[in-house]
Amino acid sequence: MIEDNREKWLVSYPDDGNSVCFEMEDMSFWYQHRNECLVETMKANRFPHEFLDIGGGNGITALAMQNAGYAVTLVEPYGTGVENARKRGIRSTIQSTLEDYIAQADGAAPAAGFFDVMEHIADDKSFLKNINRLLAPDGQIMLTVPAFQSLWSENDVQLGHFRRYTLGRLSGLLTETGFRVTYATYFFSLLWAPMWLARVLPEKFGIKKNNTPEKKRNEHMAGRPATARLLRSLLGWEVNAIRSKVRIPFGTSCLIVAQKTRDL
Repeated sequence: MIEDNREKWLVSYPDDGNSVCFEMEDMSFWYQHRNECLVETMKANRFPHEFLDIGGGNGITALAMQNAGYAVTLVEPYGTGVENARKRGIRSTIQSTLEDYIAQADGAAPAAGFFDVMEHIADDKSFLKNINRLLAPDGQIMLTVPAFQSLWSENDVQLGHFRRYTLGRLSGLLTETGFRVTYATYFFSLLWAPMWLARVLPEKFGIKKNNTPEKKRNEHMAGRPATARLLRSLLGWEVNAIRSKVRIPFGTSCLIVAQKTRDL
């Protein structure tokens, strides 16, 4: 099993991450809003029909893209994630690490995405080089990662994050690894202050909270549909901004689209 060789991955992710997320993703305002933003990004930036969702977990994002008409293949190392994705109805799934998948792929993928994946990877530059090798000439990528090291908290540690990013740092990494950024924005703008107040500020006074499944469900408003709808409504302007390729100046997440410019 792939799980037996995790020490070789250079990836940090909680063992029960997929199981915990699967229980609440469909009810989470956060996943719903992210998916809506990602689908609009694909449309606005004319992504090709075939798309690889790298490290796609339980398939919550692949499902949104599949429902939007894209031929998505989910590539996920955890067997639990692949099984959950199949339960969701994802038609094409591959259980594999990125490194193993590249070894059997032909370097002709027209497009790929990795959503809140790269922060879990120790060597993010090597990861992007591998993504470059996976893509055909002029291939497109789309990615999301947590934004701003100033929002770093014990929550990041418990989730297995190595870092948070800025658009500038991401753009530099992408340029170094053979990509040209074509669109970049922050999003989840309305969550910046609440996140700082709820996670960062208490730690300045020595208060740390465990990221329990219950805490995660509460933060995602899973089981509180009225509140989830309200939050999605308040964030709805971001979907329109992304649809028009407008850059949102701040937020708790980064979203970038880039095109491969050279082989490595």
